[in-house]
Amino acid sequence: MRAFFLIVALGIAGVAPAWGAESTGQGTSADSLEALLGDQGQVDHLEGRFEQSKYIADLETTLDSSGRFRFDAKQGLQWQILEPVPTQLRITPTEIIEEQDGEEVMRMDVDEQPMTRAISEVFFAIFGGDWDKLTERFRVESLTADSGWHFRLDPRGELLKSYLDTIELQGTDYLETLILSESNGDRTRIQLSNVVTR
Repeated sequence: MRAFFLIVALGIAGVAPAWGAESTGQGTSADSLEALLGDQGQVDHLEGRFEQSKYIADLETTLDSSGRFRFDAKQGLQWQILEPVPTQLRITPTEIIEEQDGEEVMRMDVDEQPMTRAISEVFFAIFGGDWDKLTERFRVESLTADSGWHFRLDPRGELLKSYLDTIELQGTDYLETLILSESNGDRTRIQLSNVVTR
């Protein structure tokens, strides 16, 4: 399996999962999403640690990995997997690049992978403040949260729906948790920690 698919096939872990979160019943517009997330969309540089966990339904098993991430508004998202297999991934709005031991081993156009494109767009929309793009491809539902913000993304297009059920995002000042539910029963949980911005 290509190391890139560690993002989707191994996942990226979260705090306590929110499978039973209660919906407010109201769709969220681009303007209200911007108000909800505040400074999140004004970030030029953000970095920290991640832990990731993926439940694979067919195998009835969970795979874990961890490492460091860095988002730069100009350079994109860098995902440095330290465990279990050291791998460097660079994600831009148009492509995914995998490197091992400093050598490029894979380059993929995000349009070739609907799930990849969806995840890429979510990260760039959240960190780059492109709320119109997010609400164009997803129906955004605000969920109740004890503190901070919590919402669910439901894909609009039929092609994306065939791969993806929902994405849940949760955070306080910045994104902390991403929960991705796939149509085949697989579930990915993502946790970001020790986040530093500038």
